[in-house]
Amino acid sequence: MTHITINAHSIIKQFHDFMKPDSDIRILRLTGKPKMGKTYLLTKVFPEELRQHHQDYYSTVLDCKAQKIIDILQTIYCSLVSEGLTLPKYSAAYEEWNNVKPVVDISKTTLIGTHVNITANRTDDIWHMARDLTDKLFIDLNQVRDKKLLLLLDAVDGDSDTQKWLMETFLVQLIHIKHLRFIVAGRSLPEASSSYVAYCCNCELKEVKEEQEYIKYCQQIDGDAKVTKDIILAFAKAVQYTPGEFTGLIWKYLQ
Repeated sequence: MTHITINAHSIIKQFHDFMKPDSDIRILRLTGKPKMGKTYLLTKVFPEELRQHHQDYYSTVLDCKAQKIIDILQTIYCSLVSEGLTLPKYSAAYEEWNNVKPVVDISKTTLIGTHVNITANRTDDIWHMARDLTDKLFIDLNQVRDKKLLLLLDAVDGDSDTQKWLMETFLVQLIHIKHLRFIVAGRSLPEASSSYVAYCCNCELKEVKEEQEYIKYCQQIDGDAKVTKDIILAFAKAVQYTPGEFTGLIWKYLQ
């Protein structure tokens, strides 16, 4: 099943170019204002395109707004294990940290340790744990040659601890594994590190002002033709040609 989009043709083509075996690009950086379609592409469109056209890859979607650092690492680990992979060094390291140095919830922790009632050395434990687990994940994944992985990192927004770790630790290390690809999406992204900027491609999603794209979208989802052309164009104009706002409005109208 191919997911319907409103003029995402160029970014889908760019995705396929990015996924080619001979591509020098390993990180696709996707930015755009809210409701431009970033999450839809990462959670629906790209995984389906991967299944249809790049079957030597499998994917994992990570919500960096909802998940913290250790959660992200564990999601990757569980996804890989479900594919039949073994990650002995990561597994042993996680078990050791979990048993000897219990994980502390740092959902409200900042880099200087404000708004959290734990000692400074306990906060440091979390960062040491994150670095150690990232190191072990790198070692394990570097040994895997028969599996290729696309990591789709959504909602990498704001000056957060998670963003800092992703950009300055996680990608810096894992970019050197040739059978990995990354798509990083957010309303805005910090500048790419000098250690991997050469492997990056930037793409910004903008308003879709081609009115025919909205008409075509409605024709595909509205088999009974309940929505007239005038209504479609009025809705598109009302939401200032923002695809995500338009789809929400049109589905509500159809219901």
